[in-house]
Amino acid sequence: MTRTIVVAGATSGLVRRSAEDLAAAGHRLVLIGRDPKRAADLQRRLPGGRVVAADLSTADGVARAAAAVQDTADRIDTLVNGAGVMLPNRRVSAEGLELNLAVHHLAPFSLTSALLPLLQEGDGRVVNVNSEGHRAPLRGSGPVVVDLADLQSERRYDPFLVYSRTKLANLLFTYELHRRHPDLTVVALHPGMVRTDLGRHFPRALVLMASLMSLSVQQGADPVTRLAADDVVENGAYYDRFRTAASSPASYDRDDAARLWQLTEQLRGPFSGTSAPRPGTHR
Repeated sequence: MTRTIVVAGATSGLVRRSAEDLAAAGHRLVLIGRDPKRAADLQRRLPGGRVVAADLSTADGVARAAAAVQDTADRIDTLVNGAGVMLPNRRVSAEGLELNLAVHHLAPFSLTSALLPLLQEGDGRVVNVNSEGHRAPLRGSGPVVVDLADLQSERRYDPFLVYSRTKLANLLFTYELHRRHPDLTVVALHPGMVRTDLGRHFPRALVLMASLMSLSVQQGADPVTRLAADDVVENGAYYDRFRTAASSPASYDRDDAARLWQLTEQLRGPFSGTSAPRPGTHR
């Protein structure tokens, strides 16, 4: 079955490869990426789809991307939230929000909210690209919990711990979205440890060591493509590549999920799905 698929984070890495595979399979695509040059290159390679350059770490960027999707499609069968970042030092978005949090959690929350009416018109599947790193940081020890009193990592910034915490935040959002919107099909996915440029800001020796243990970009893209396009997936599940698995105990904490949802709405406005997030609603 041909699906209408929106892919966020589509201009690089395994998510780009998945977008290319979905295009080759004949699906209708709207692709979103931050870098205008990469977006233009992808548009040239995939002339049958629409590629939108937008910075999803900001409310303005989400609003711009959502408006472009709404102009292009009258329904969404699958939304893939696949943008990712990993930074050795604390950085903030144009809104002044810590960038891991903005990309891994606020962007999926806001974009899903803005596109909810179109998802409800279509098959309504949301695929959040997550990571086994939500359990424990790449360097250090677990278990990981979200620090709801310091979502912005202002007190202390450990790049690996912050990455893990924001991936856990995304997973808490995934499960809470599933509970609040049973009309949708919502899943999270660990595509595997993949050789991409995600760690390009880190020392070369560390990146090289990680790459020796990593999957190819194509291997990482394959489970994303499958969950985006397969006729049936297990609603509310966490996938470790192609199989469902239990995520960390912290990811199932309903009190943390509800509190995180509330704090996120304070940053980005209500999750209503009636409009794109309002610029300037961050605090």
